[in-house]
Amino acid sequence: MVAVDPSVTRTSDPATRRAARDTVPFAIALVPLSLAIGGASAAAGLSAVEAVFGAVALLAGAAQLAALETIRSDGGVVVAVTVVVLVNLRFVFYGAGVARWFVAASRRQRLLLVFPVVDQTFLLCQDRFTTEGDLAWRRRYYLTVTAVLAGTYIAGQVVGFHLGASLPAALGLHLAAPLAFAGMLAKATRSRADLVAALVAAITVVAVSSVVGPVALPLAVVLGAVGAAVSTRKESS
Repeated sequence: MVAVDPSVTRTSDPATRRAARDTVPFAIALVPLSLAIGGASAAAGLSAVEAVFGAVALLAGAAQLAALETIRSDGGVVVAVTVVVLVNLRFVFYGAGVARWFVAASRRQRLLLVFPVVDQTFLLCQDRFTTEGDLAWRRRYYLTVTAVLAGTYIAGQVVGFHLGASLPAALGLHLAAPLAFAGMLAKATRSRADLVAALVAAITVVAVSSVVGPVALPLAVVLGAVGAAVSTRKESS
């Protein structure tokens, strides 16, 4: 009987290969965002350990940038935590999606799987899991996507932290976050309801972000979902 090398089995896994292929464009889009966050961490006076801890603990660019801005403006720990919670409210919706994808898994497994979910993970898996995969296939796909995105995100922040002020302003890294979200939005918009949700959310962010700050993002998510529901109801009536 011939022994099979476990690494060969993993490499030849179609779920792993497909996940890696699907994730490459999103990982590339994460590079400028992670560089910008790494530079912002250095500018805020964080140590390298603190910067990496923030990347691992949050795994959410928008929340991390908001927290760094709060720290730089001497907003205090309570304000920074509040900002992070408000910005990350959208992950409540994502958690419901993860529970639905892995309904056959144990509660413990679902709780572990939901921790690393980010916008890109949710978008990629929602696209695949509507038609493909049993529990084992989905788990391999999900974990591969997570590993590629998290690895790129954290590595980019480490590089950005050490480059810091030497990163030229001409790179336009201040546009990294909106451009990354714009790319995800373009991929996710497929129906009239999707378009309505995207437009309502975008208008909400632009209109109220200067007034309500970090609350604009969860507010945009809620209003976008309401807009999509109204659009769907009109189409079906």
